[in-house]
Amino acid sequence: MNGVSGVQSSNPYQAPNTAANEPAGAAATQNSAVNSQDEAAVFEKSAAAAEKVTYKRDNAAVAEIHAKDKAYIQNLQNVVTMMLEQLNTNQLASSGSKFLQPIDPSKVDSYWDLLIDNGDGTFSWHPDISPEMQDSLIAKAKEDIGENGYYGVKQTSQRILDFAKAVTGGDPSKIGLMREYIQKGFDEVEKMFGGKLPEISYQTLKAVMDGLDEWAAGTK
Repeated sequence: MNGVSGVQSSNPYQAPNTAANEPAGAAATQNSAVNSQDEAAVFEKSAAAAEKVTYKRDNAAVAEIHAKDKAYIQNLQNVVTMMLEQLNTNQLASSGSKFLQPIDPSKVDSYWDLLIDNGDGTFSWHPDISPEMQDSLIAKAKEDIGENGYYGVKQTSQRILDFAKAVTGGDPSKIGLMREYIQKGFDEVEKMFGGKLPEISYQTLKAVMDGLDEWAAGTK
């Protein structure tokens, strides 16, 4: 019996004492979990630091937008100046508009400077403007507000969006503020014109607001 007992006690396949080993195993598991948590915490901190972005006003982009707009207005002034210089100097006197001042080409900034307010919501061409010149200006205005025109919905809304991104440095947290400023400016202009603007103005506003929505969606 003693021999059998000796064989049993020396059995190399004897089951381990799980009760005795449990504390060590639990400690190892706990340490592993702690290490994993530490590693995760360090990773998240590094990721957050890497994603931090500093937004700064893009003065170069703002200057470029202003320069392009100024160049386009200057081109319009040049066109009008050329047309006015071709007019008969006696046309103003013969047109019966002796109470109106002749148009000074150097002071023409837009189409509005070539019109006379009739006081009833309508406008007439200044008497200096010949029928031929009227046709030319109407064609140019239609081109400007056309689908691909400088003052059309597409280009005008894009300029406004580009300007909003430039002055905010592309900071998405300022989108709401830009939306408020744009709407306020639009409302003020609408009030200046008696509460109603041409349909193209409302189409442009919608395009701008849609562009702000796309900007916001793209940053999420």
